[in-house]
Amino acid sequence: MGRRKKASLVLVCAGLVSVLLVSLVGLGLQPIVASPESITSPQSPQDKIVAPAPPTVIPGVTYTGLYIRIGLNKGGTFGRGGAYDPGCGFQFPIGRQYESLAIWWWGEGYVVAYKVYLDGAWRDRIAYWWPSLGWPPPAKSRIVSIYAKQLRNDTNTAIWEVRVQTIDKALNMTFKFSFPKPQKYVLLETKITNNGEMGKVRDVLYKRIVDWDIHWDTGNMWTNDAHAAYASYFNTSEGRTFVMSVAGYTSTALDNEVCYVDLDAWDDIDATGVGVTTRDPGNYDIQSHHEPLYFDGNAAIYYDLGEIAKGTTKTVMTVYQAGWNWLGAK
Repeated sequence: MGRRKKASLVLVCAGLVSVLLVSLVGLGLQPIVASPESITSPQSPQDKIVAPAPPTVIPGVTYTGLYIRIGLNKGGTFGRGGAYDPGCGFQFPIGRQYESLAIWWWGEGYVVAYKVYLDGAWRDRIAYWWPSLGWPPPAKSRIVSIYAKQLRNDTNTAIWEVRVQTIDKALNMTFKFSFPKPQKYVLLETKITNNGEMGKVRDVLYKRIVDWDIHWDTGNMWTNDAHAAYASYFNTSEGRTFVMSVAGYTSTALDNEVCYVDLDAWDDIDATGVGVTTRDPGNYDIQSHHEPLYFDGNAAIYYDLGEIAKGTTKTVMTVYQAGWNWLGAK
């Protein structure tokens, strides 16, 4: 996996940045991300020199609204179509040049970590998927597709629903995307159900992964609060700063709470194909509540679902928004 390089010069530059970063770590120093010129995060796929093969064609649907166009797939994420064109994930304004998700490594997905009681001990298990893993989901992702269907598509609203299952049949995950076409947002409802195959399931953690690369640019300005991540980018040809966000919400109190936001989730998901996907935030988790960070961010919204009893379901909400911060813009 990783991001495809635009030209050999970029490949060489990425390699040099990798060498510098490794040298800093070897000296016990951490690279500082503080300016638009420093846009490569420590564990970003941009550090990889070898360009990856394009992902397989991802099946799904494309919906066009008044302001945004989205592509939704059969795995339960944004991003459908070919690797680069006619791939579609999230476009604002509408147009391939304004694509912000289905590019490079197709970075929108999910992870679910959970524990089952087996052979006298609680065993930790992890399942995950994002489009760059290919279709159908590979064995290592431990995700099996059950169905994908369109529930509604008219002039006002499109609704797309997907259900997947962990390979051990412990959990079902149902993703329902609701897209009000006159608006600039998409609502995702995620239901995680204990099928009863493995008895009680505990320590359930759900991560929603979002790699905004606004208008194909990997160097965005990132900030976050306790439940959301925000990426912005000044498009010189448009003369405006575009803002994309992902925010997590829950319908109940602390049992389904958004518990963490990581702006540098490269090293807690298998984004490069050479590491592992973890329950924890990894070594390079970053937050920015006060000062904006300019780098190749990758946001993870953490939902701590705790224990899910046999035959029960927990529900969380995720909202994806688009807009700009130029005063006077519609």
